[in-house]
Amino acid sequence: MSEAADFLLLGGTVVTMDGQDRVLEDAGVAVQGGRIAAVDGSDALRSRFPELPVTLAQRKAILPGLVDTYGHAGHGMIKGFHHPAHGWPAGWLYWHATTPDWWYADGLLAALERLRFGVTTGFSIIGSTPARSDNPLYAHRHAEAYAQVGVRAVLGVGAPDPFFSHLSTDPWSGSHWEEGRWVERTFTYDDAINNALQTVRDWHGGADGRVRIALASAYLLGRHMPHPRLTYQLPEGAAPTILEKALELRELASRHGLLIHTHMFKGSVRYGLERFGREALGQILGPDVVIAHANALEPDEVEVLGATGCNIALVAYTAENVHYGFAPIVELLEAGANVTISTDGSAPYMSFDLWQDVKRTLWHAWLSHRTQRVLPPGRALRMVTIDAARAMGMENEVGSLEVGKRADLITVNLDQPHLTPRTFLPQQLAYYATGQDVSEVWVEGKQLLKEGRVLGVDVEGALELAREEAGKSFERAGKHLEPFLHPAEGFWREARY
Repeated sequence: MSEAADFLLLGGTVVTMDGQDRVLEDAGVAVQGGRIAAVDGSDALRSRFPELPVTLAQRKAILPGLVDTYGHAGHGMIKGFHHPAHGWPAGWLYWHATTPDWWYADGLLAALERLRFGVTTGFSIIGSTPARSDNPLYAHRHAEAYAQVGVRAVLGVGAPDPFFSHLSTDPWSGSHWEEGRWVERTFTYDDAINNALQTVRDWHGGADGRVRIALASAYLLGRHMPHPRLTYQLPEGAAPTILEKALELRELASRHGLLIHTHMFKGSVRYGLERFGREALGQILGPDVVIAHANALEPDEVEVLGATGCNIALVAYTAENVHYGFAPIVELLEAGANVTISTDGSAPYMSFDLWQDVKRTLWHAWLSHRTQRVLPPGRALRMVTIDAARAMGMENEVGSLEVGKRADLITVNLDQPHLTPRTFLPQQLAYYATGQDVSEVWVEGKQLLKEGRVLGVDVEGALELAREEAGKSFERAGKHLEPFLHPAEGFWREARY
């Protein structure tokens, strides 16, 4: 990483995302000691801080770094593998063909991709489902990679779901490369929880506070919607176990001051209401719970999540929207939930370009309500900045350009055809900007990206490591990867597979 510097960033259009929703022309930001010292017009900042070196941002927008509230570790190494019937190879390959170096390489790819797209804080599940929780070393190496690149990371660790684990073995097992050979070892739910707590001890607040740990539960209240590819049946007597595990996670999160991150779809909250009761749900849920997807929730489920102040990491570009229906975005917002936009990157067909998901989310809301008079673009921009920072428990540190906050800044190059001429900039950013338009990135005053070029990281070395580790895992996976290596019948010529 480059060193932090005190400087003025001047001459741009500042989109603050602050409490007054200010958009300032010919303005900038003063950075001192890694924090924002002032946000004002360019002339006023020059006069107030004459000793600070100046970086010009003419014909650029200046914004807080984006915050991605949901993604998966590991997926970056298998992006492009997708089959309409088989899904993608995130099961056996992860658990039996990957090494700690593989997870380090994936972390480098993810952190660099997010950096390039202006995402300065990103959440990734590394120790739950379908990532590796059988040894804390995998999460450790992933955290090392984010620390190396310099962006912020919140890594979710936990245990596979006891009823729907994505693991093909019973008892659960994972293979480890040791002394030149693969060794398979079994592990339990409790082992995975202990591994998660070890990761908390090792990395929560690590890398000068840029790496944080959350507890990830695959399905905190159980999975109740049918999976499109995997056949499973939730046992009738599952409720006591689901409640026990949820309360255990709640106790651990409260004791260690951690977020809880989980997946929910239609039926999950209602199951909790019917089997556990409103009071128990009130103990489990709250403002430190982030719920990924939230597809097809019923009105009573929306009401509970709003009343408990939960955070929603909705995903606009995912198959769940096809299988289950859209998340009730507007209804969740109006019920009081903190709704954010996330990528669920970066496989099987998503990327970490969070800008793309802003416009996708707008389209979903319009399509659901059959009108464009819902979900204003300005609110959508807040859902990837200050509202997303709130979901990560960081709203007092990042997510908006305000005095005292950490200097996580990005610039967007407006001097290009698809962003010319200037009209109403916030709306142009929401509709037209992509991650490729990001020009500069600073995290806590350290410049990590300059004119689209990554600083302080051997990018080619990271790509070569990813190619090497991916190749080894593909070779090891062998027959398990075979269905994904060839196009399905009808791929090139037919209207249907």
